[in-house]
Amino acid sequence: MNKNKEKFEYVYVEKDGTIRELDNQEIEYLQTEFKPSDGARPYIKSNYEQLAPDKKISGFLHRNNVPENIEIIKTDIRYTEFGFPINICNSNRVIELHVGIFSVYVLGGWDVVVEDFTFTLTNIKTGTIINPRDTQWRIQSYECGYLAKKIKILDIPERGNYLIDFKNLESLKVWNARLPLIFRIFKKPIKKQNIAICIV
Repeated sequence: MNKNKEKFEYVYVEKDGTIRELDNQEIEYLQTEFKPSDGARPYIKSNYEQLAPDKKISGFLHRNNVPENIEIIKTDIRYTEFGFPINICNSNRVIELHVGIFSVYVLGGWDVVVEDFTFTLTNIKTGTIINPRDTQWRIQSYECGYLAKKIKILDIPERGNYLIDFKNLESLKVWNARLPLIFRIFKKPIKKQNIAICIV
């Protein structure tokens, strides 16, 4: 599998119009074979100015279609759309949040152990750091098409772009079924590489 970011044929246009190299996860995504009718197929722009159906400029773009006056940035920071899954192994993602109180759900199961798992959100413009609060009401639901359990609450006082940094990943354990405590030792939790949260 080709993971040479500088030579990979596609780059990504962010919602602010900047263009960056892809990370390994995105390269794997583009190299995955999808059926023509699969809604999970990546959106690839035919040119830089083309807008997605949601009227945003963001999307994958062939390297040959990058305008000569726009530099391709090498960065680990990747923007994440609000309300979409964020893998806990992928810190250095940026999410735009407006003022309000948000629920944080862990995805993939209803049997969840949180312990010391947490994350911080840092406002890129002001440097303000926000820590989520634990919730005693572990509400079960379906979010982003997955089994989900509410684990934290976020209070965002200022609209902006926030850099997310996950901490104590090993403390978060998720099983894809509700299990009595005694049976957890017989069934392995979901691998941390496959665990995601959703902020809604």
